[in-house]
Amino acid sequence: MPNLSSSRSLLTENDGKRFLGLLGTGVVFSVLVLLSPALAQELTSSESGSLERKRLDVHLSVYVLGSLPMHTNNLVLRGEAIPQTSIGIGIGAGYKAGIFPYFMKRIVGIEAESFGLGANVAAPRTVTGAGTRADADAYFIAATTMANLLVRYPGARFQPYVGVGSGFSSGYLLGSDIQHGSDRITGNFSSMAFAYQFLGGLRGYITQKAFIFGEYKYFVAKYDWDSKGTGPGVTLNLHAQLFLGGIGLSF
Repeated sequence: MPNLSSSRSLLTENDGKRFLGLLGTGVVFSVLVLLSPALAQELTSSESGSLERKRLDVHLSVYVLGSLPMHTNNLVLRGEAIPQTSIGIGIGAGYKAGIFPYFMKRIVGIEAESFGLGANVAAPRTVTGAGTRADADAYFIAATTMANLLVRYPGARFQPYVGVGSGFSSGYLLGSDIQHGSDRITGNFSSMAFAYQFLGGLRGYITQKAFIFGEYKYFVAKYDWDSKGTGPGVTLNLHAQLFLGGIGLSF
């Protein structure tokens, strides 16, 4: 029975959770930095009346997110699916930057974003009629960078939008113990995967520069942790719903 303890990953499960905690702290700090000049301008401005949109539309934002994995997720060890695999509700944070150019009438734009999320991966111990045992326990972290194409309604206060994006996601399995029959892997592993997403959301302005937004994503990535010939490999076909809430500035 192969028993792997990979040295390729520099993270432990506690390191991963600390990483997410630091990321969340950074997002809170960024929110304060982003809001301070905009709110100060509002308090000192003598202008009143309707909010006017700026001609140059560049936005920077930070957000927190929750993930709700779909039932289509599969954890596979050497070609054999681990029965009843479940991925817990995840948490994470990220940031994004985008621009809507003049020649597209500020309706079509592009956006870049990076985010991280973490969740537990588990499967209960099961034994088939042939005596084959399967179970899984690991902590999963995804660090993802995406490029999005957006289409929106360029309203003065409210801007609904939809989009599609693609990019790459680094997936980490930490503290893994995954078994199917005589095949077993343990330890920490990392993998790079192609990812794509569909998204929709609504942005609302609270000052001339500052806005809040909510967003939904359908996110897909297939991670393949190869053991490089020293034992069985494992794959995770992730389909997840992501729910975002954040704040930002436009220029």
